[in-house]
Amino acid sequence: MVYGDSNSWGYPCDGPKARMEGRWPQVMARLLPDIALIEENLPGRTTVHDDAEHLGEANNGLRFLETALRSHAPLDAVILFLGVNDLKARFAPSAEGIAANLGKLIERIRAIGGKSAVWDDPTPPAVFLIAPPCLSERADDPEWERCAEWRGARAVSLHLAEACAALGARLDVPVLDASPFVESGADDPIHWTADSHTRFGGAVADWLKKQHF
Repeated sequence: MVYGDSNSWGYPCDGPKARMEGRWPQVMARLLPDIALIEENLPGRTTVHDDAEHLGEANNGLRFLETALRSHAPLDAVILFLGVNDLKARFAPSAEGIAANLGKLIERIRAIGGKSAVWDDPTPPAVFLIAPPCLSERADDPEWERCAEWRGARAVSLHLAEACAALGARLDVPVLDASPFVESGADDPIHWTADSHTRFGGAVADWLKKQHF
């Protein structure tokens, strides 16, 4: 199961806002034909925050996590890819704080279990963590219409990979940094180009193979 936000849902960086065909989880799944992909992604989803300005508690990743895990059990693995929406100024973000919130999600996954088809099986699925990519310089451009909402986000995003790597080492979770593989749109520093989805889906598939998944 991929548990993520708009970039995993397939929100395009330009053109009509219809869900993108060829989004990265689909690319990954085509390259790993032995897996059955479950896409559990929602635009605007945070790690642990209710977002009064966008869907409220429905976008709280921690609040919905148990429902998702139990709905889709049995699960061999969860790919956790959240944290971008935590960068919004209203959440007073820090790289360490976002990593700590991701740690809460990992601990909840391990506490709930659900790897086998037995309803109350306590065995947890494997967890793989993707560190959110750095936002582009467009996020700091006062001409960008959402600049105030994301004020300071890019500076924090530059340190997320390091914070997530430290979290992964502490909790024994493999971590992949998304930054080398993705590029956002010229007018949208948050969402990715179609080429980035293709490239990133391939990178995740290669990474999982190296984890012997």
